[in-house]
Amino acid sequence: MGLRHVSRQSFNQRETMMTKALIFSALAAAAVALASPAAAATITPVGAQATSTFTHYNQYKAENLINGSGMVGDLHDAGYANMWMTDLGVDAATLTFDLGGLYKLEGLKVWNYNFGVQEYASTLDRAANAFTLAISTDGVTYTDILADTFARGTGQLLASETFGLSGAARFVRLNLTGNHQSDPATYGYSPVGLSEVRFEGSAVPEPATWAMMIIGFGAAGSMIRTARRQNAFSAA
Repeated sequence: MGLRHVSRQSFNQRETMMTKALIFSALAAAAVALASPAAAATITPVGAQATSTFTHYNQYKAENLINGSGMVGDLHDAGYANMWMTDLGVDAATLTFDLGGLYKLEGLKVWNYNFGVQEYASTLDRAANAFTLAISTDGVTYTDILADTFARGTGQLLASETFGLSGAARFVRLNLTGNHQSDPATYGYSPVGLSEVRFEGSAVPEPATWAMMIIGFGAAGSMIRTARRQNAFSAA
């Protein structure tokens, strides 16, 4: 009886230690997943829509804002065929971007409309000026998080402007409320345009990721129960 008592006691101790070890490992994995988000990276939207587009030989399409056309390294060229612009006479528009997944946003990078030369201001004045930005997780309900202005293009290789963002989103709306034209007489049908738009941020774990973690916890519990039955049989 004494040996059997010792054997059962040893089994219980081993079981308790193994249970604690498995639980600790599972909790540690969960803590790392929650406390250590992925590093911020450049997010190129998978889709872009505009409330107005100038249909000049299909060259000013909204997808030019996300397809990298006109990019020379981290600079944008001055070719209008690589940009987006509203229809003539429309100096305000809303752009909606689909990021393709849920992200924790940290930044916005924009290359403004850049066709023209400084001496011929009528085209460079098409560059977007004042804007607001709103984010959404479902594409239905949007929350405004930023209001600012863009600098005018140069007609030379153009660097991006960067703005800080904060919030989780899959969809982003960029509301352009005007261009850089100060005197309508210089260009009577003043549109508004941009060259390229990108975002900075990190992916938010999807439900499937959490489901896999829960399955892992379940597997750990199953291992404990199996070990318990096997050890109980051996100790009997």
